[in-house]
Amino acid sequence: MSFATIVGLLSNFKAERSSTKLDDFIEWLKEKHHEDIVRSITQNQSLSMQLQSVLALNHQDLVQRLDSLDQVLSSVAAHVETFSNLATAIRPSSVLSDQAIAIVKNFVASGAKEFWQTQYLSDLVPKFILMGVPGNLDVAEPRFIEDDLNILVELGILRLKYGSKGTKQFVITRQAVALAESA
Repeated sequence: MSFATIVGLLSNFKAERSSTKLDDFIEWLKEKHHEDIVRSITQNQSLSMQLQSVLALNHQDLVQRLDSLDQVLSSVAAHVETFSNLATAIRPSSVLSDQAIAIVKNFVASGAKEFWQTQYLSDLVPKFILMGVPGNLDVAEPRFIEDDLNILVELGILRLKYGSKGTKQFVITRQAVALAESA
């Protein structure tokens, strides 16, 4: 059983029924002939508890969270060769830009743990200094860099923290490495 499978089944169940009970979800799974999933749920107490927690969310909140998850998955899938056209066809607005992907790939390839955004009055565009390794990240489309970085942070691909003087510091994540390897 995969995460995508269980989330997809949860989504289908909530589309058909308004129940917030795990027992109703399990019964629905049996009706749909997903005995292997039922077995996994009944044999894994942690999974059962987490599913009950998700099912307990009000319908609107759950739908909103599922939509956010779908947006993240579509953004990543758009850069995996086999699924790129499908992801773009289903959710064209959530695709990461080529620049965003290039930033992640270059950041991962650099071996740095973080990069800092700096901009002096004389600079037309900000600079992105790789920390702990020589060099900077190149930006192909400076006009859209803030948007790309904000999306990468929102999706959890990069983590943002601030230095003592307000400097933006972007930190590598496991999701960034996975995206760079799959794109």
